[in-house]
Amino acid sequence: MNDEAGSALSGVGWTMHPYSHINREQLKAKLVAEGADSLRKLPELCEEIREMLQRSYPLHLLAVLAGYGLQSTVTAEGVSPVRIMSGIEQHHVELLQALTLTVSRDQWGQLPAKADEIQQMIDKLGELADAFYRSRFLALAKEADAEQRAVLLLQERLRGHTQFVRNWGYHGSVVEISRELYGALDGELNAVYGFGATEVIDLAQAMLVCTEKQASERFMILARVTRCQTRTDMVHTYFRECTFVQGDPEEFLRRLPAAVGLEQLACMLMAHADLQLPTLATVDPDRIAHAVSSDLDVVVRVLERLSLTPGSLSSDDIPKFFMGNPVWGAPCVKDGSAYFFPMPQLVFSHVHSVMRSLLSDLKPSALEKLARTRAGYLEGKVSSLLRKAFPMARLNTGIMWSVGESRYETDLLLIIDGTVLIVEAKSASLTAQGLRGAPDRVKRHVQELLVDPAVQSDRLAKIIREAGSGDVASQQVLDQLGIDGKAIDLVIRLSVTLDDFSILASCEEELKGAGWVPSDLELAPTLNLADLGCVVDILEEPAFILHYLSNRGHVQRSTGLLGDELDYLGFYLQTVFGMPDVERSDAIFAIVGMSAAIDHYYNSHDAGVSVPKPPLQLPETLRRMILEVQRRAGRGWVTVCLALLDIAYNAADGLDEELMTLKLGISANPHDPLQPRGLAFLPPSYSDTLVAFYVFPKVLSASRGEAAAQFANDLMEATGKTRCIVVGRMIEEWHRPYQFTAMVLRA
Repeated sequence: MNDEAGSALSGVGWTMHPYSHINREQLKAKLVAEGADSLRKLPELCEEIREMLQRSYPLHLLAVLAGYGLQSTVTAEGVSPVRIMSGIEQHHVELLQALTLTVSRDQWGQLPAKADEIQQMIDKLGELADAFYRSRFLALAKEADAEQRAVLLLQERLRGHTQFVRNWGYHGSVVEISRELYGALDGELNAVYGFGATEVIDLAQAMLVCTEKQASERFMILARVTRCQTRTDMVHTYFRECTFVQGDPEEFLRRLPAAVGLEQLACMLMAHADLQLPTLATVDPDRIAHAVSSDLDVVVRVLERLSLTPGSLSSDDIPKFFMGNPVWGAPCVKDGSAYFFPMPQLVFSHVHSVMRSLLSDLKPSALEKLARTRAGYLEGKVSSLLRKAFPMARLNTGIMWSVGESRYETDLLLIIDGTVLIVEAKSASLTAQGLRGAPDRVKRHVQELLVDPAVQSDRLAKIIREAGSGDVASQQVLDQLGIDGKAIDLVIRLSVTLDDFSILASCEEELKGAGWVPSDLELAPTLNLADLGCVVDILEEPAFILHYLSNRGHVQRSTGLLGDELDYLGFYLQTVFGMPDVERSDAIFAIVGMSAAIDHYYNSHDAGVSVPKPPLQLPETLRRMILEVQRRAGRGWVTVCLALLDIAYNAADGLDEELMTLKLGISANPHDPLQPRGLAFLPPSYSDTLVAFYVFPKVLSASRGEAAAQFANDLMEATGKTRCIVVGRMIEEWHRPYQFTAMVLRA
C-alpha cells in the first residue's frame, strides 16, 4: 500500500500491512529468502508430524482436533464465530488425515495424545501449511516480464484459494445444489456402485447431524460436570452422566491427591472424556441406515467407496497433498472393520471431488449427461432466483437473435422499468489441474467462464446502447427481442457459474495483464449460483439487488479490493460501494472477513437459530425514499433508486440535518428569491447522474416543476453532468418520504 492510500484508512477500520512501506526489491529479496527457508523446512516438518503419529494414536489426534477445532458453540444469539479450539482449521485436519494414511497401521502410536502433544501437533500443522504457502515465494526469484508476473499472481491466488478455502456456499444451499445437481445421475451410479449420488449426500448429511448431535450432548454433559463446586460433586456427576465411565467414584476420590484443585480435576476429567472421541467419530452403519431409511449394505458400499486405509498413501506424494489431497475424494478412514469419519462435512466442502472420483468409472455418455444436466440446472435455478427477486419484471430464457447472417443466444434477459439485465449462465466445471494452478487449464477456465460469456453479454449491451443513441440497424436487432433501445436507461451484465471461480473473477486487471482477457473487454461480474442466491436473499429489495449488480463490475475494475463475493457483499452492506478514497488509490485493500455478519446469519440459520439478516447501512431518510419510489414504480423508478443509492455513502452524515436547515429557512422566508431551496450530491466517478433535493412550501406547489427543473439545469451546467434526479419534499407534508421525483436531462 502506498502513501496515497493513507486517506482511505482513516475512520473505516483499515489496518496498514507491515510490508507496505518496504522497498519492492528489498521485499522481493526477503520473500525469496523466506521461500527458500520454507522449502527446506517442508520435508522436516512432514517427517516430524509422521513421527508424532507413530508416538500417539492418530485417530485420537484427528478426533480431538476435529471435535474441538472445527466446532463452535451455538446459543440463542446464533453460532459463535469463535471456535472451541483456536489455531486449527479444516485444511489442517485434512492434511493430518492424509499424513496419517502414509503411516502403516502397525506403525501407528497406541497411546492417546497428551495435552502438550496435541498443542505441538496444532503448531506443527500450522507451520507446515504456512511453509508450503511460503515456499512458493521462490517463484519470485525467476526473471519475468509483466505478463509472466501477472500469470504467476493469478496462479498463486487460485492455489491459495484451493489450499485454504473450504466452503463454496453455506451448508443449506450446498446440500440443496449437490442433491439436485448430482441426483440426476443416480441411475448410472447405481448401475456401477449399487448406490447413487443421492445416497452419498443423504448419508453424509445424516453423519454430520449425528456428529453435531453427539458433540452437543457431550459438551452439555461436560458443562454440568465442570460447573460443580466441590471435588466430590464433580467426580460423582462425571461417573453418573458419562455412560462410558466405569468404576467406583468413591474409590477414585480416595486415590485423588489432596493437592488437586477443582480446575485441575476438571482438566483431568475432560482429558479422560476425550478418550471417547475416536469412538464418537466412528460411524455406526446400522444407526445411519436407520436414520436415512436405507439398506445396511448400501450404507456399507458408500462407506467403502469413500474410504482409504492406513498406509494406502505414499509419503513420496506428500507435496501433492496441499493442492490435491486424496481425502477430498475419500474422507473416511477404514481401520479394520471400522469406518472412522471425523469430518463428515468434507463430503460437502469437496462434493465436486467426491463426485468426480465416482464418475471416473462411468461411461462417457454419463459424463455427457452430467454436462447437459449442469447447463439446464444452472439456467433453471438462475431463472427461478430472478423471478423471485423481480416478480414485476419481464424475464426470457434461451433467447435467439441475429445480426445479419450471424446468430447468437442469450441465456437470460430480464427487463425491469428502463433497465436490462443480461445474464450468461456457464456450467463448465473447474478441473483438478485448474484448481492446482496449472497455467493452461486456468487459462482455459478463464476463457470458458469469464471471457466467452463477457463477450456474449457485451455484444448485446453495445447494441442496446447504440439503439438508444438512434442507430436504426441496432434497433432492428432489438425488435427481435421486443426492446425499445430509447426506453433503456441502463444495461447490467452478469455471468453465473456453478463452481466457485470468485478468486479469479475479481482479478480483472491481473487477467488483462496476463494477456488472458482482451484489454478492451470489460468483464461482467461473475458469481457462482450459491453466492447469487445469497445476494438476492440478503439484499431482498429489487432496487438494492440491481444497484449491487450494476456497480459490482465497476468496483471490480477500479478498486484494489481483495476478497471473495460474500466479502464484496459485506463491504457493500457497510458502504453501498461508496468510499471514493479506496477507488482513487492504487493500493490493495484486503476485505477478507467482511462477510462475517453474513456468515453468522447463514451459519446460525443452518444450526436452527433465527437471527436478523445483516441490513444495508443507509440513512433512514434515504431508505424511506428509495422504498417509496420502488413501491410507486413510476416510469424510471429504477434509475431514480440507483441514483439515490449511489450517493448513500456520501449522504450518510448530515443529510437529515441539511434538509431540516433548508426546511426551516424556507418556512421563515418562503418567497425570498435568495433563500437556498435545495442541495445536491455529486455521483461517483462512473456515474453521470446528479441527485438534488428540492424543498418547497405548499403555497409554491404550482411552480415546483419549473423551479425544480431550473435548479437541476443550473446544477448540470455547473458540474458538466448530463442527468439530474430531483427529489421534491413539501414542508407541510414532511412526514412523507417525498412529494415528487423528476428526471431532468441536460438540454
